[in-house]
Amino acid sequence: MFTTAHAQLGNLSTLGLSRPELESGIEALAKLEAHAVERRLAFMAAIEELGDGGPSAADVNRSRARRSKKSSVRSLETSRQLAQMPKIRAALAVGAITEEHADAAALAAAQTSPAEADTELLAVATARPADLFAKDSRDWTGRRQDDQRKQTRLEHQRSSREAIIWDNREGMTVLHTEFDPVTGRRIKAAVEREYDRLWRADGGRDGSPDEVRTPVQRRADAVANVLTRQAGAGSTKRPPPKFMAVARLDYDRIRGGEGEATLVDGEPLPQSIVEQIMCDGAVVGAIYGADGAVLWQGRAQRLATDDQWAQLVVRDGGCVGCGASPEHCQAHHIEYWENLGPTDIDNLVLVCSHDHHLVHSGSHVLINSDSGWQLVRKSAQRRSDEDAWAA
Repeated sequence: MFTTAHAQLGNLSTLGLSRPELESGIEALAKLEAHAVERRLAFMAAIEELGDGGPSAADVNRSRARRSKKSSVRSLETSRQLAQMPKIRAALAVGAITEEHADAAALAAAQTSPAEADTELLAVATARPADLFAKDSRDWTGRRQDDQRKQTRLEHQRSSREAIIWDNREGMTVLHTEFDPVTGRRIKAAVEREYDRLWRADGGRDGSPDEVRTPVQRRADAVANVLTRQAGAGSTKRPPPKFMAVARLDYDRIRGGEGEATLVDGEPLPQSIVEQIMCDGAVVGAIYGADGAVLWQGRAQRLATDDQWAQLVVRDGGCVGCGASPEHCQAHHIEYWENLGPTDIDNLVLVCSHDHHLVHSGSHVLINSDSGWQLVRKSAQRRSDEDAWAA
């Protein structure tokens, strides 16, 4: 059975295929891959049920599928949750979602309820790319956890922090660290802020910065500068929101009541962190419901202000196309500035450099759906419009 399937895949050829045929082939193979993943997870669940004292399903997955230990443990947890999530499992089997979707849904189920996750996350999973769905599922999970559980989770994450430094065989110093999400966002923001400074010093947008040093070399230098306190040449100026950890806070939550409090990627925050945010300049709270700065600039200014940027980070969470973090994004005018589009909050959206190019090249278009702004190919949007018209 498996040998025949393997041989059939091996006979697939790309020779002579047009672009539409190649793209359709990728879509078909992705569905086939998802179905294979669903079956592999089912086999893992069956091994767990044997109870024969043999190697665990995670060990078998690592040795036979040659997956990493971390990946094998995650697959085992996903297989256990999918046994209680028939809708998500069925969507994976037909290729409507990917293994990454299933992993994110399984994690949400483990932290809340498999039945609720199976019902409420299915529609979001089938409509969103895996990276954006991961944020959605964290946000969904956070809304279903009480403050004590959020605090317990954060304390567990903090107790699991670690840093290991060693010299490898080539004499290179290797640094491996793991932090809780709140501390991690601060560290990432500091490193990205220094990376941006170095990028500009290397030539930035007007030069060839990658000819001075590669992006990974620049990030290594940024980490070194931050750790040795050489970043920013001692500047005490408050960094712009693009390089800060931004939290979403409901106004009532600030006063100790009910309401949302998360990092922009959906990571839930306990009340202790909310109170810390109020007096800590390292994290910016974008407060809903309070009168604040003007967010509509009209044609008076082309670039988004710091206040607008903070709100964009809260609203979009990162690139609406691929989910890239805010520090790698730009504020794009939906109605182009060149076409007299205003610099208003409802005419701006966060996109990374790659997706920004796709929009301006004309190959992709931004659409506003129930789940927020999305970036789609024009051909896909045209088919969607035709289907809607036919209906």
